[in-house]
Amino acid sequence: YRDTLFRAQQEGPYRPTKIVNGLFAAGQAGASFLAVAWLLAVFNPLLPVIIVAAAVPGILLRLSYSKKIYEWQEKRTEDERRAYYFHWMLTGDAHAKEFRLFNLGPYFIERFRQIRSTLKEEKLWFERRRAMGDFIAQASAIICVFGSFAYIAFKAANGEITIGDLVMYFQAFQRGIGYLKTLLETGAEMYEDNLFLSHFYEFLKVKPDIESPHHPVPVPEKIKAGIEFKNVDFFYQKDGKYVLNCINFSIGPGEIVALVGKNGSGKSTIVKILTRLYDPQKGGVYLDGMNIKKFDPGLFRKKISVVFQDHIKYYLKAGENILLGDMDRDADAESMRTAAIESGIDKKIRRLPAGYDTLLGRWFKNGEELSIGQWQMLAIARAFYRDAEIVVLDEPSSALDPEAEKKLFVSLRRLIQNRSALIISHRYSTVRQADRILVMDQGRIIEQGSHNDLMGLDGEYARLYNAQAKGYTTIKEEVN
Repeated sequence: YRDTLFRAQQEGPYRPTKIVNGLFAAGQAGASFLAVAWLLAVFNPLLPVIIVAAAVPGILLRLSYSKKIYEWQEKRTEDERRAYYFHWMLTGDAHAKEFRLFNLGPYFIERFRQIRSTLKEEKLWFERRRAMGDFIAQASAIICVFGSFAYIAFKAANGEITIGDLVMYFQAFQRGIGYLKTLLETGAEMYEDNLFLSHFYEFLKVKPDIESPHHPVPVPEKIKAGIEFKNVDFFYQKDGKYVLNCINFSIGPGEIVALVGKNGSGKSTIVKILTRLYDPQKGGVYLDGMNIKKFDPGLFRKKISVVFQDHIKYYLKAGENILLGDMDRDADAESMRTAAIESGIDKKIRRLPAGYDTLLGRWFKNGEELSIGQWQMLAIARAFYRDAEIVVLDEPSSALDPEAEKKLFVSLRRLIQNRSALIISHRYSTVRQADRILVMDQGRIIEQGSHNDLMGLDGEYARLYNAQAKGYTTIKEEVN
């Protein structure tokens, strides 16, 4: 998919325009060549044939190499993407700190240079072969042209045509060659453009993994029973290894459920299935007893507000960053401000030069940068602004200080009311506030209950909780 997308992005923007311009140029050249060919045919019917014979070999050669270059580019797309990736890392600001700290610049510059050098040498090999073929084709064409000139001059020397006729036929022959060359070269370019444009057509044929049903069921206006996972299995197609295995749980309105477990236990995958970014291979997810596959994905997602672990930084105005949480809603300054207050970012925004109208990020002039924690607060404000009945927070406090984290969950508890909330966190001070905690291990739910229930079980949750608490205690003792 990524190779197909990359090729479509490279060729799609300009190839259609070239084809349209080529059609006009070919039409003009074709009409002009027919007029000149008729004039030459009156003098000798073989002359138009000679013109065509002189031009065709070079065009056939070009068509052949266009096909070969197309196949080569298709084969080398992944290398092109890798070179572009290195270029993005070297010129963007996302990797700048580590590149400078670990002196990674020279290493990635060399890797970029190696790929580009290989691609350049291979492309030059094609160009050299094509240039040699063009030289041979042009040599044969020159012989035909000068032979025709000699024939016209011979006729004039014998008095069969006048000097004026000689000049006219010379010019007609030259222009005929020019028109035919333009016609055939334009046709070859359109053939080449159409070959490369097929990358764009190929991308358009890619079907989304998540499609809307032909007759979708209306999404409930108000959620009553909540969300339920029933016997959900999921694995990625490449390796076939189960990421989730027989997952069963529910989240009722007004309930906060937390997911905990080691990295790679399947927590974030549950979020992606809940939001219908993926569909499970077995089992299903139900909203008020109805399988969410029967809903229109876009309408169903309006019921959900999400803060992902890898949230996006939008280099737009601060207020606009929050309003992006619900683009179907008329901009509401009061609700925007309330969401910012609840997430804890309001005071920071009001201290910015233009307040909520301040441009964020360093990409554009006069932009103001935020800390990682402040960007996370802004993402949470965006989620709070969306009037959704299901709230999903994937590591919502990973970049927050303890005080900000505490305020956030006081706000969350107040905002939830009749909404459902799913929280993923490695901070057990956060997790213990949930109504119910699900403990995951290797794609399975191995324990569930309240904090007190799970501590009483003295199982995996208690072990993880005590390990984190002991770490804090040990550090405190060492400091003392």
